[in-house]
Amino acid sequence: MAKNDIDSITELERRSGISRQVLDRFIKGKTQRLDFDTVIKLCDVFNCEVGDLIYVDKDDHK
Repeated sequence: MAKNDIDSITELERRSGISRQVLDRFIKGKTQRLDFDTVIKLCDVFNCEVGDLIYVDKDDHK
């Protein structure tokens, strides 16, 4: 967020149009499923690719 001059979740919510609740869960790693539109909005805000947002720890899924 800092790299994109976003200093708060409120600012990210404003720029992305994604609800605070969804952002909180995503940031805290509590998201169980991702909505494609949410991922695209975040990629647009951060000017990045999906792989820059999501990391899968294979050890967590054993």
